[in-house]
Amino acid sequence: MSPSSILLRGGTLLLHDSNDRVTAINADLLIEGNKIKKIGENIKQIATNTSIIDCSGKIVSPGFVDTHRHLWQTQLKGRHGNELLFDYIPTGNLAGSLFTPEDIFWGQLAGALESIDAGTTMVVDFSHVNYSVEDAKKAIAATATSGLRSFYCYSNNSNVEGWHPHLTFKQTPWPEYYIEQLSQLIKSQPFGSGRVQLGLTWDAWYLPQEMVAPIFKQAREGGIKLITCHANRGPTLSTHLSHKPHLIH
Repeated sequence: MSPSSILLRGGTLLLHDSNDRVTAINADLLIEGNKIKKIGENIKQIATNTSIIDCSGKIVSPGFVDTHRHLWQTQLKGRHGNELLFDYIPTGNLAGSLFTPEDIFWGQLAGALESIDAGTTMVVDFSHVNYSVEDAKKAIAATATSGLRSFYCYSNNSNVEGWHPHLTFKQTPWPEYYIEQLSQLIKSQPFGSGRVQLGLTWDAWYLPQEMVAPIFKQAREGGIKLITCHANRGPTLSTHLSHKPHLIH
């Protein structure tokens, strides 16, 4: 029988107050179900099947939140260290067009598990790898499988048409299945027992209002709580911003 509670014994706890100031204390931390039940010294009143973990000499911290990540790109790690941004765009950013849905699943799963292992338990996943209907399904399935909490931010990424003799794109702002799949994902969310919520990515600010407004209306009405984008500064993408739909006009 799985334990109904977990006792983290004797660790250094990092406690955050309402102003996000951090205080370090040596104490026990009792978890019942998925909630912190008690923090104190030498907690004794615990259930008989409580799992006790000795945290002496270890830091116990709330899970970190990563506000911008491309989880699918984990398989490309280490390949772009010597590249400038414009070198990276075709070799890294657009490389997803060469991935199979199965490739995306394993890259996504590896990235999610790597995050958890590093103490990051919540990720805003800017998923610009939707080159087929199956790609988003596999990415969401991998995230849900990992146990990670996430906003899976569905993207209308650039639709690569071909690589040879030179890189070309389809002359449409998004794949033909984009709007229909967005609608289906809105109806199906959340995923992974509620841990994975649907978000939206948007970098296509150059499009006319009559094309963009219906997408944002669909997102609002579907309950999407987070829209994320890259902010342009000059010719390069330099910073990342996240917005709630009601803040975007």
